[in-house]
Amino acid sequence: METSTRAQHYHFLSWQFDASQDELRAPDSQVAVKLEPQVARLLELFVSTPDQVLSRSTLNEALWPDTIVESNSLYQLLTKLRRVLNDSARQPRFIKTVPKRGYVFIAPVERHQPTSQLNVHTDTEIQRAAGSNPHIRFKKRALMAAIPVVTACFSAIAYFSTVPEPITLPQYEVEDITYELGLEFDVAAHTTLPLLAYVDDFKTLVISDKQGNVTQRLHFDDRVAKPAWHPTKGWLAFWQYQGDGCTLLIVNTHGQQLNQSQAIPCYHIQAPSWQSDTLLIATVRTQAGTLPYQYNIDNNKYISIPLKLNDDEKLITTLQGWDNQTYYLIKDASQHSRLVTLDGKVQMRWSYPVWLIAYDPKHHSMITNDNSKHHNLIATTRDGHEYPIIATPQGIFSSLSVDDEGNIFSAAESWQVNIRDKDNLPIFSSSSHDYLPVTNSLGETAFMSRRTGACEIYLHSHDRVIQLTHHKGSDYVNFVTWSPDNAYILANRETRLLLLDRTGVQKTFTPQLSLPLRHFGWLDTDTLWATDGHEVVIYIKSGQFKHRVAIASDLILYDYQTQNWLIFKDSMIYRTADLAGTFEDEMPLTTLKPQAYHQVTNPRLRDGFLYWQSAWSKTDHIWRLALDGKTQPELLKTQNLLWHYDIAADGTLLIAKMESVEGDIKRLSQKPEAN
Repeated sequence: METSTRAQHYHFLSWQFDASQDELRAPDSQVAVKLEPQVARLLELFVSTPDQVLSRSTLNEALWPDTIVESNSLYQLLTKLRRVLNDSARQPRFIKTVPKRGYVFIAPVERHQPTSQLNVHTDTEIQRAAGSNPHIRFKKRALMAAIPVVTACFSAIAYFSTVPEPITLPQYEVEDITYELGLEFDVAAHTTLPLLAYVDDFKTLVISDKQGNVTQRLHFDDRVAKPAWHPTKGWLAFWQYQGDGCTLLIVNTHGQQLNQSQAIPCYHIQAPSWQSDTLLIATVRTQAGTLPYQYNIDNNKYISIPLKLNDDEKLITTLQGWDNQTYYLIKDASQHSRLVTLDGKVQMRWSYPVWLIAYDPKHHSMITNDNSKHHNLIATTRDGHEYPIIATPQGIFSSLSVDDEGNIFSAAESWQVNIRDKDNLPIFSSSSHDYLPVTNSLGETAFMSRRTGACEIYLHSHDRVIQLTHHKGSDYVNFVTWSPDNAYILANRETRLLLLDRTGVQKTFTPQLSLPLRHFGWLDTDTLWATDGHEVVIYIKSGQFKHRVAIASDLILYDYQTQNWLIFKDSMIYRTADLAGTFEDEMPLTTLKPQAYHQVTNPRLRDGFLYWQSAWSKTDHIWRLALDGKTQPELLKTQNLLWHYDIAADGTLLIAKMESVEGDIKRLSQKPEAN
């Protein structure tokens, strides 16, 4: 197969390709990337024959003439090329797979004669430049040198209705907006007006100017969260947790209420985003998952938005971005993130979990957390270029908001989480907020910590702390439990189960469940069980499957001492020896009031008592129930920021909670350009 002369430049959507130099860059950028020769050759084959299906045999013959190559060689080249172009095989913008036929380049292509030479930086040169600043990280696809004296210019791509002027790489300086002791968080900056809003100490909504001068302090009986300003008017929408639901309220700058929605069932919410004067997008997480809704102020109704997700994907949040469109942040089972529109088109991709995001209207970029241990802030332009914003000054950034001047407002939180022993002394402390301590009858405590940036399992034994796992990914650990003979620890990483002893991981496998893993535990010293809330699967601890039982539950636990199952379902707790039986026809062990049942999680068994956590009005509770069936559940603890708990060998309740919590609102302003 012959292609056109290599002296041509090809332009397609956001990219320019110089086939004679194997160089690819975005329009108006001063830095180009040098493609691998075979990757460049593959791209040239595509752009020289757009809209034409090229078979695998045709591509193989053109790329490796008279050569026998491995069957996956073409696939590897395609993967590299798609990664450079920030393209998706499932939802392609450039290279589309035609089943059983081959591949076709679907983007419009223009051919141009070569102009001036590009300023090319090799990977080595970029890495050498990076060495002067340890806080600046680079990706090869970023195509930019990020040292303070070097600026990179870039422009938005053809998705914009109007093409903005190229911008200069911004540099930021940090200023404290709040100084008071305590916790200020959930900050929202008005796009155009000199208005700021944030939450103070959970139940107070503060309205101030952008210098931090307070004009209103609105106090509530229940916890409030996630304010969001109307893009042009002085209207502020925010949430209030009330029992097992969330209410959306709207006030003006004087604190006068303009609207209040009906309560919607919720576990957690994200900041609403304004679509118009009367319509907002609300992101609400319930037991069924996180769902987007359109809220209409005129009739106070929520309408579900039909966002299509795969079974292994989760909606994180929604936000307004380019051209005032609504964008949806999605995370998949591999902990990769993508930004999509309602039609399913992928606008951005990240190879790690993005949980913090805001649109910068001045620089036409998305501000997000990066993949570092401390979650520094970076910006990503529409065509995939990244540039650093700032390293975390202290603690962790917990919320973001950006105005039309490019000023970034964020809450920077710091805390200490302590797991305490029977003498109330911390056995382990970290700034992480994910702990799952569980103490066995020998007095040893296994727990999870993210002090390294990844979820790791640790063991506290004989006054020593031993790290049992060494994980580099972003997978979460949701539960940790000891085997009946205290010989093994069972934990998870998302959908996978981990079997550990006192030296480390001994076995890893994924249970055969149709839905995400909800809970797991031991039947005896050699047998494991796991559930997704719809069925229970049984395994030998070697990972060998035994059988499954269909059973719906909100939470389930096995008491191997009495050989009974404890099943949370429909605000009741049942006890049965046989999952295959009709336990719903039996008398429940107890009926739970809503405060004890909402967002039920983290069950534990110890010495004839069942313990669990719940949340009510976003306040954490710990309950205990005697399994003799003669008493009602007892409320042991009520507190904000009560993350996890444990029961010591002597029955003492141990709390793993945030302590010394501080949070301040900070403004990141762009430094003036030097003359």
